[in-house]
Amino acid sequence: MTSILSAPPDLEILRCAACGRLDPGPRELCPSCFSPNLEKVAVPGRGALVSWTLVRRPPSRFQADGPYAVAVVDLDCGVRLTGRLAEVPRDEADAPPLGARMRLSGGTAGMPLFAPEAERR
Repeated sequence: MTSILSAPPDLEILRCAACGRLDPGPRELCPSCFSPNLEKVAVPGRGALVSWTLVRRPPSRFQADGPYAVAVVDLDCGVRLTGRLAEVPRDEADAPPLGARMRLSGGTAGMPLFAPEAERR
């Protein structure tokens, strides 16, 4: 078993059975070797916050969710993933700083929710 699977699994991503590349998906072909042999693997949902933005006026499809914060997290397994912050920051000072350690705290409709790792619920 590989090291990315040694911690408790939190999140499912894709791994190419041909070349081993990890990818957040969804997709039908590996972007590296174009193999159709993609398999789901579980990885820990921990990483570092790369960026975030507040969506105050969401598109119609997500109107009921607004406002919400979209976040980009570099997972420890080497995959960059887009999700949402579990808590919507009131202002810049209330937001986690870039580089903050984040953990998967849940999900809704296929969208992962991230919270600062130090925060416990």
